[in-house]
Amino acid sequence: MAIQLTRADIDWVSDRYPNMEYAPDRNEFHGEIYFKRKHEDISIADAYSVRVSFNELDSYTGLPKVFCKTDKIEKIAEAHQVTLEDLHINPDGSFCLTMEGEENKYFKNGFTTQEFFKNSLEGFLFQMSYFVKHGSFPWGEYAHGYLGYLEKYASGSMTLQELFDRLSKHEIAKVLLTNRQSKCLCGKGKKLRKCHPLIFKGINKMKKEHS
Repeated sequence: MAIQLTRADIDWVSDRYPNMEYAPDRNEFHGEIYFKRKHEDISIADAYSVRVSFNELDSYTGLPKVFCKTDKIEKIAEAHQVTLEDLHINPDGSFCLTMEGEENKYFKNGFTTQEFFKNSLEGFLFQMSYFVKHGSFPWGEYAHGYLGYLEKYASGSMTLQELFDRLSKHEIAKVLLTNRQSKCLCGKGKKLRKCHPLIFKGINKMKKEHS
């Protein structure tokens, strides 16, 4: 199901981001987003060339899919020797803007285009540029993909049944086969309990509750 933009939505985006254009035949914006944001004492101004599709929605969060139109993020990953997944880029190249169930923190009264651009998308791009300068993200975050759900479960924000609902059978089997000496599931080659201790905690908790 697509998100239908109103004339007011289109005008607002065009006014805020003069280098963005709306393509009505594809129901998407494309072009450059410039932003200037501050976190604590650190201000960052940057720009990204993106495509924002209101026809392609994330199957979990229902948010519009956003793609980088250049290799800027790929170069960030290469320079910092991390994977695109580490930078919260989905396998299809879209941005992982938030986890399922977390989208409500951006939309107090339901989805709005303005809040999506200002809070969700600009926030994502800000943390990307912050990572370029500092090698870390500016606020606490869960790991990408199913590993993030394990962390959420470990922190008590998700029940075992909710975790099982989000993990595939293959992912569940992979998790249950781990032990104290296993390499981290993130693929970096370090021991799981040292690389991602919250994931390790979630796995142990899952094994106890599942047994």
